[in-house]
Amino acid sequence: MAKPEVDISLNIFAAIGGQRRVVGVNFGSTNAKRDIPMYAQLYLQGRMNLDDLVSKRIALREVNDGYAALKDGTFNRVVVTSF
Repeated sequence: MAKPEVDISLNIFAAIGGQRRVVGVNFGSTNAKRDIPMYAQLYLQGRMNLDDLVSKRIALREVNDGYAALKDGTFNRVVVTSF
């Protein structure tokens, strides 16, 4: 993820000759209404491993500790699993 003020440069001949393009995306250009149910189904079928993406599971009462762990780099992804 780049800062908003970062510019990019490219060789125009290589871009045109190689038929390359630059495409912007927002949040991965996901269609949540379509994609989230599909991802859930793939997970339930065992075809998509999401469990390994979770560094730590916490209760809602531990949310401040979870944010602190994310900030200091202890964990990459903290998920609230109990309320």
